[in-house]
Amino acid sequence: MAWFTRFTRFGDIHLVYAQEQPNSCGIACVNMTVFKINKLRPGRRAVHREQQIYTVYSAVSGANYDGSGYSYSNHLAGTLNRLSVGTWVSRNIGAGAVAQRIVDSCGTVPFGAPPIINVTPILVLVGWGGGGAHWVVVDTVRTVGRNMWATVCDPWDGNVHITRLRTGQPFRYNASRVPLSWDLGGTRHEYQGTTHGAADGWVVYRTST
Repeated sequence: MAWFTRFTRFGDIHLVYAQEQPNSCGIACVNMTVFKINKLRPGRRAVHREQQIYTVYSAVSGANYDGSGYSYSNHLAGTLNRLSVGTWVSRNIGAGAVAQRIVDSCGTVPFGAPPIINVTPILVLVGWGGGGAHWVVVDTVRTVGRNMWATVCDPWDGNVHITRLRTGQPFRYNASRVPLSWDLGGTRHEYQGTTHGAADGWVVYRTST
Protein backbone atom coordinates (compact mmCIF):
# COMPACT_ATOMS: atom_id res chain seq x y z
CA MET A 1 0.00 0.00 0.00
CA ALA A 2 1.53 3.34 -1.06
CA TRP A 3 0.02 6.67 -0.03
CA PHE A 4 1.74 9.97 -0.79
CA THR A 5 1.11 13.39 0.76
CA ARG A 6 1.18 16.15 -1.87
CA PHE A 7 1.03 19.92 -1.53
CA THR A 8 -0.13 22.40 -4.18
CA ARG A 9 0.58 26.05 -4.77
CA PHE A 10 -2.93 26.82 -3.51
CA GLY A 11 -2.04 25.59 -0.03
CA ASP A 12 -4.07 22.39 -0.38
CA ILE A 13 -2.91 19.00 0.87
CA HIS A 14 -3.87 15.88 -1.08
CA LEU A 15 -3.34 12.23 -0.26
CA VAL A 16 -2.65 10.27 -3.43
CA TYR A 17 -2.68 6.49 -3.67
CA ALA A 18 -0.30 4.82 -6.14
CA GLN A 19 -1.73 1.80 -7.93
CA GLU A 20 -0.07 -1.55 -7.25
CA GLN A 21 -0.70 -3.24 -10.62
CA PRO A 22 -0.21 -2.02 -14.21
CA ASN A 23 -3.96 -1.79 -14.93
CA SER A 24 -5.40 -1.14 -11.48
CA CYS A 25 -5.78 2.63 -11.91
CA GLY A 26 -9.57 2.42 -11.60
CA ILE A 27 -9.34 0.42 -8.38
CA ALA A 28 -6.77 2.86 -7.01
CA CYS A 29 -9.12 5.74 -7.83
CA VAL A 30 -11.92 4.00 -5.92
CA ASN A 31 -9.54 3.58 -2.98
CA MET A 32 -8.61 7.27 -3.04
CA THR A 33 -12.22 8.35 -3.35
CA VAL A 34 -13.34 6.29 -0.37
CA PHE A 35 -10.54 7.71 1.75
CA LYS A 36 -11.19 11.32 0.72
CA ILE A 37 -14.90 11.04 1.61
CA ASN A 38 -14.73 8.88 4.75
CA LYS A 39 -11.53 10.09 6.41
CA LEU A 40 -13.41 12.28 8.89
CA ARG A 41 -16.71 10.38 9.10
CA PRO A 42 -17.12 8.51 12.41
CA GLY A 43 -18.01 4.88 11.98
CA ARG A 44 -17.14 4.81 8.27
CA ARG A 45 -14.15 2.87 6.99
CA ALA A 46 -11.70 5.07 5.09
CA VAL A 47 -8.63 2.90 4.49
CA HIS A 48 -8.70 -0.26 2.38
CA ARG A 49 -6.02 -2.46 0.88
CA GLU A 50 -6.09 -2.54 -2.92
CA GLN A 51 -6.81 -6.27 -2.87
CA GLN A 52 -9.91 -5.62 -0.75
CA ILE A 53 -11.26 -3.34 -3.46
CA TYR A 54 -10.50 -6.10 -6.01
CA THR A 55 -12.82 -8.40 -4.06
CA VAL A 56 -15.69 -5.91 -4.13
CA TYR A 57 -15.10 -5.14 -7.82
CA SER A 58 -15.09 -8.87 -8.61
CA ALA A 59 -18.42 -9.32 -6.86
CA VAL A 60 -19.93 -6.40 -8.79
CA SER A 61 -18.58 -7.47 -12.19
CA GLY A 62 -19.22 -11.19 -11.70
CA ALA A 63 -15.66 -12.09 -12.70
CA ASN A 64 -12.38 -12.34 -10.82
CA TYR A 65 -10.33 -9.15 -10.98
CA ASP A 66 -6.64 -9.03 -10.06
CA GLY A 67 -5.40 -5.70 -11.47
CA SER A 68 -3.99 -7.19 -14.68
CA GLY A 69 -6.88 -6.08 -16.91
CA TYR A 70 -8.83 -2.90 -17.53
CA SER A 71 -11.56 -1.82 -15.14
CA TYR A 72 -14.90 -0.54 -16.43
CA SER A 73 -16.78 2.54 -15.35
CA ASN A 74 -20.09 0.83 -14.56
CA HIS A 75 -18.34 -1.66 -12.29
CA LEU A 76 -16.33 1.12 -10.61
CA ALA A 77 -19.58 2.93 -9.84
CA GLY A 78 -21.07 -0.31 -8.50
CA THR A 79 -18.01 -0.86 -6.33
CA LEU A 80 -18.30 2.62 -4.82
CA ASN A 81 -21.97 1.96 -4.14
CA ARG A 82 -20.93 -0.89 -1.82
CA LEU A 83 -18.35 1.08 0.17
CA SER A 84 -20.53 3.49 2.19
CA VAL A 85 -19.73 6.65 0.26
CA GLY A 86 -23.15 7.43 -1.21
CA THR A 87 -24.73 6.69 -4.59
CA TRP A 88 -22.54 6.75 -7.70
CA VAL A 89 -23.26 6.54 -11.43
CA SER A 90 -21.23 5.93 -14.55
CA ARG A 91 -21.91 8.06 -17.62
CA ASN A 92 -20.37 8.87 -20.98
CA ILE A 93 -21.30 12.54 -21.10
CA GLY A 94 -19.11 13.46 -24.06
CA ALA A 95 -15.66 15.02 -23.93
CA GLY A 96 -16.94 18.58 -24.10
CA ALA A 97 -19.08 18.20 -20.97
CA VAL A 98 -16.44 16.76 -18.64
CA ALA A 99 -15.10 20.09 -17.40
CA GLN A 100 -18.56 21.25 -16.34
CA ARG A 101 -19.25 17.90 -14.68
CA ILE A 102 -16.04 18.29 -12.66
CA VAL A 103 -17.19 21.70 -11.48
CA ASP A 104 -20.67 20.38 -10.66
CA SER A 105 -19.20 17.52 -8.61
CA CYS A 106 -16.33 19.25 -6.84
CA GLY A 107 -17.59 22.82 -6.64
CA THR A 108 -15.12 25.69 -6.79
CA VAL A 109 -12.98 27.33 -4.14
CA PRO A 110 -11.46 30.82 -4.58
CA PHE A 111 -7.72 31.30 -4.34
CA GLY A 112 -6.81 32.31 -0.79
CA ALA A 113 -9.68 30.40 0.82
CA PRO A 114 -8.74 27.80 3.46
CA PRO A 115 -7.76 24.29 2.33
CA ILE A 116 -10.69 22.00 1.62
CA ILE A 117 -11.47 19.34 4.23
CA ASN A 118 -14.64 17.68 2.94
CA VAL A 119 -14.46 16.95 -0.77
CA THR A 120 -16.60 15.13 -3.33
CA PRO A 121 -14.21 13.62 -5.89
CA ILE A 122 -15.01 12.53 -9.42
CA LEU A 123 -13.35 9.78 -11.45
CA VAL A 124 -12.36 10.85 -14.97
CA LEU A 125 -11.10 8.61 -17.78
CA VAL A 126 -8.21 10.16 -19.71
CA GLY A 127 -7.44 8.91 -23.21
CA TRP A 128 -3.87 9.00 -24.48
CA GLY A 129 -4.78 9.59 -28.12
CA GLY A 130 -4.88 6.01 -29.36
CA GLY A 131 -2.49 4.69 -26.71
CA GLY A 132 -4.90 3.40 -24.08
CA ALA A 133 -6.71 5.17 -21.26
CA HIS A 134 -6.18 5.92 -17.60
CA TRP A 135 -8.48 6.68 -14.63
CA VAL A 136 -7.66 9.69 -12.42
CA VAL A 137 -9.42 11.45 -9.54
CA VAL A 138 -10.23 15.17 -9.44
CA ASP A 139 -11.05 16.35 -5.92
CA THR A 140 -10.69 20.14 -5.91
CA VAL A 141 -11.25 23.06 -8.30
CA ARG A 142 -9.57 26.33 -7.37
CA THR A 143 -10.46 29.64 -9.00
CA VAL A 144 -8.06 32.51 -9.67
CA GLY A 145 -10.12 35.38 -11.04
CA ARG A 146 -12.02 33.87 -13.95
CA ASN A 147 -9.59 31.00 -14.35
CA MET A 148 -10.18 27.52 -12.91
CA TRP A 149 -7.63 24.88 -12.00
CA ALA A 150 -8.42 21.24 -11.23
CA THR A 151 -6.33 19.13 -8.88
CA VAL A 152 -5.82 15.76 -10.55
CA CYS A 153 -4.73 12.93 -8.25
CA ASP A 154 -2.96 10.41 -10.49
CA PRO A 155 -2.59 6.81 -9.27
CA TRP A 156 0.16 6.00 -11.77
CA ASP A 157 2.86 8.35 -10.43
CA GLY A 158 1.27 8.98 -7.04
CA ASN A 159 1.29 12.70 -7.64
CA VAL A 160 -1.03 15.66 -8.11
CA HIS A 161 -1.16 17.57 -11.36
CA ILE A 162 -2.71 21.05 -11.41
CA THR A 163 -4.65 21.28 -14.66
CA ARG A 164 -6.39 24.22 -16.32
CA LEU A 165 -10.14 23.77 -16.53
CA ARG A 166 -12.37 25.53 -19.08
CA THR A 167 -16.06 24.66 -19.13
CA GLY A 168 -17.41 23.92 -22.57
CA GLN A 169 -13.98 22.82 -23.77
CA PRO A 170 -12.20 19.44 -23.66
CA PHE A 171 -10.40 18.70 -20.41
CA ARG A 172 -6.78 18.31 -21.47
CA TYR A 173 -4.39 16.57 -19.11
CA ASN A 174 -0.61 16.88 -18.95
CA ALA A 175 0.91 14.39 -16.52
CA SER A 176 4.39 15.85 -16.91
CA ARG A 177 3.50 18.96 -14.90
CA VAL A 178 4.20 18.04 -11.29
CA PRO A 179 4.29 20.43 -8.31
CA LEU A 180 7.19 20.37 -5.89
CA SER A 181 6.88 17.24 -3.76
CA TRP A 182 8.88 14.53 -2.10
CA ASP A 183 8.45 10.86 -1.31
CA LEU A 184 8.88 9.24 2.09
CA GLY A 185 8.88 5.62 1.07
CA GLY A 186 6.30 3.75 -0.96
CA THR A 187 6.30 2.57 -4.55
CA ARG A 188 5.02 4.49 -7.55
CA HIS A 189 5.64 4.68 -11.30
CA GLU A 190 7.35 7.26 -13.46
CA TYR A 191 5.72 8.32 -16.71
CA GLN A 192 7.58 7.19 -19.81
CA GLY A 193 6.66 8.40 -23.28
CA THR A 194 3.22 9.97 -23.70
CA THR A 195 2.12 12.27 -20.88
CA HIS A 196 -0.48 14.33 -22.77
CA GLY A 197 -4.09 13.27 -23.04
CA ALA A 198 -7.68 14.42 -22.70
CA ALA A 199 -10.83 13.24 -20.95
CA ASP A 200 -12.76 11.03 -23.36
CA GLY A 201 -16.21 11.53 -21.83
CA TRP A 202 -16.46 8.69 -19.31
CA VAL A 203 -16.90 9.81 -15.71
CA VAL A 204 -17.99 8.24 -12.42
CA TYR A 205 -19.59 10.69 -9.99
CA ARG A 206 -21.75 10.80 -6.88
CA THR A 207 -25.44 11.67 -7.18
CA SER A 208 -26.35 11.57 -3.48
CA THR A 209 -24.76 11.10 -0.08
